[in-house]
This record gives sequence, C-alpha cells and structure tokens, in this order.
Amino acid sequence: MSKPDKKYKILVDQKPFEVDDQFITGSQIKALAGVPANYGVWLKINGPEDDKEIADNEQVDLAQPGREHFFTGSKTTTEG
Repeated sequence: MSKPDKKYKILVDQKPFEVDDQFITGSQIKALAGVPANYGVWLKINGPEDDKEIADNEQVDLAQPGREHFFTGSKTTTEG
C-alpha cells in the first residue's frame, strides 16, 4: 500500500485550494483562480519586501514555508 500523496494548501485571492504537486506555475495558479490569462500572479511576501511576481512558466516550490498566499490582478491599468 502506498501512503496518500501530500496535498499542498494554498490561497489564491483569499480562496483556499488544494494542489497535488509540490511545484505550481503562474499559469496554473491563474487557471485555479479562473482569472484571465493576461492577469499577473504575485506571491505575498510578509515583511518589508515587495510581493514577488510569478511568471506564467515560473515554478513555485510549495514545500517551502510561507509559499502559499498568492493574489492575481491586472498587470496594467487601462485608465487614462
């Protein structure tokens, strides 16, 4: 018998998700959140540092502590 695979709990835009893989990409996070492909994804960083933008093909290691809070949003504003 194999033990159950570890699930990784993440938050995207304050909504909880469980993912099976240790690594997740920016485009996978957008797919989970159901946001447009042209949106950006950021990893929330606690403390004085800026939040980190995650590229579509960039992998985030969910096994590292503090790597579970993401948020999405429009990369550019169209307001004049």
